[in-house]
Amino acid sequence: MFNRDFWSEIFMALRRNKLRTILTGFAISWGIFMLIILLSAGNGLKNGVTSNFADRIQNTYHIWASFTELPYKGHKANRYIMLNNKDIQLLETLYQVEEVSPVLSQGGTLIFGEKSKSVSMEGVKPIYKNIEGIKMVDGRFINENDMKNKMKVVIIDKNTSDELMRINGVSTMIGKTVFINGLSFTVVGVCKGQPWGDYGQCYAPYSTLQALYNVNRYYQLTFITRGLNTKEDNEAFQKELKKKLAALHEFSPDDKRAVWIDSQMVNSLETNRIFNTINIFIWVIGIAMLISGVVGVSNIMRITVKERTNEIGIRKALGAKPRSILLSIVMESLVITTIFGYIGLFCGMGVMEIVNMVLKTGEVATGGGEMSVFVNPTVDIKIVVSATLVLIISGVAAGFAPAWKSVKVKPIEAMNYR
Repeated sequence: MFNRDFWSEIFMALRRNKLRTILTGFAISWGIFMLIILLSAGNGLKNGVTSNFADRIQNTYHIWASFTELPYKGHKANRYIMLNNKDIQLLETLYQVEEVSPVLSQGGTLIFGEKSKSVSMEGVKPIYKNIEGIKMVDGRFINENDMKNKMKVVIIDKNTSDELMRINGVSTMIGKTVFINGLSFTVVGVCKGQPWGDYGQCYAPYSTLQALYNVNRYYQLTFITRGLNTKEDNEAFQKELKKKLAALHEFSPDDKRAVWIDSQMVNSLETNRIFNTINIFIWVIGIAMLISGVVGVSNIMRITVKERTNEIGIRKALGAKPRSILLSIVMESLVITTIFGYIGLFCGMGVMEIVNMVLKTGEVATGGGEMSVFVNPTVDIKIVVSATLVLIISGVAAGFAPAWKSVKVKPIEAMNYR
């Protein structure tokens, strides 16, 4: 049955109505193409956002000092709540808290050779690297030996390192001595960082800065928790922590500005929820486009059957079996959906591969130091092929209904059809 004449008849019918075939095929290709683009774009956005936090410990918290909003127990509003060692002791008594890393911040000027640069230097513990997902480019981060011996070592960001090397003509900053606020520090590492205007980012041992500047007040505390795996657990913990901090610093538990508490776990759960919603929205739009392609195939097959009613009547009068007539019409639908479905598939995959290649080239050119918004905008090939197969099957099903109706018409009625 599937001989040369059979296929010649199929393609002849398609060539006879080129414009109609192309327009129908375009609707199918466009549906698959846009589904791939939308899914890839959604994945690219999700990968970009999550990649910025992939190296961070998820079960972490940040507490920031701030100003009170409400008067409380004789204290006026707009009072600044400064975090101190009592807050650290409070956190260490909580069974949910594993390790606390205070953050000492000292702004100043870094001088190396002929170059000076404004920097923000933060005194932290070694665990801070994993808490914030700091990525090392060269050398190492702060270690326990630095903390114990209060070593005057510093980690600088890559942009600052490149600038210092270029102006002073050195090949590496590792092992070099720099001066920050007149104090000498040895550079032991270079990390990726986010420049804040012209300011550079530096990290030094918390114990060193505490000894040098005699500071026991902090604008930020970071800590790792355990056993808080759901949004509900974290919200209950935050509420209880807020009460304890309010009692310690004598501000109202209802004061929303006195201290800011942020949970990486809650942020991660919320981000995943948002992207799940986006994915559902993308699938709805993509499926709607695929349905429009299937409807186009159905309409074109109805028109095809209508135009070929006389031909069908003559073929039946000459002894053609309903099965052969049904198969030829359905095969037209199958050919259209298959060819144009895979054209849309390859075009969509090709475009996203080009976009992915351009993004990777740009990342290499910039050294990958900046936060990413769009990363690896690709889609699982299994999903794409499955969607294309569903479209093909749907297209065949759409062509079957008018084809089945046509073979039920009596030969004499079909030949007299106008």
